[in-house]
Amino acid sequence: MRLEPPTSVASPPQAPTPMPGNIPEPSTGSLAAGVGLAWLVMVVGEALVLFTGSLAAILGGIWLPPLAVIVWAVVLLNRGKSRTGKGMFLGLLSIVAVLLLLVAACFGLMSNYH
Repeated sequence: MRLEPPTSVASPPQAPTPMPGNIPEPSTGSLAAGVGLAWLVMVVGEALVLFTGSLAAILGGIWLPPLAVIVWAVVLLNRGKSRTGKGMFLGLLSIVAVLLLLVAACFGLMSNYH
């Protein structure tokens, strides 16, 4: 049996057309990034408020970092980064939980000294 070379030139293969389901979805962000951003904003914001005492006295600056986290989370939720926005709210809740545990621990330590 003898094989003959093809007599006509084959056309180059066509690139497949993308299917509607193959288009990558836009990223909705990351929960971990939101939690990290919330902690970063709170730590850096509270440090700036404490080191600039005039801001704390004039504007009640101790509430500015939590307010910034809430506003930033709402902006992210409205712009389509829903997981990052939810992560920022979870980060704020974790900060409140750590604060509550620290206050409870201090009360527990101080209750032994009558």
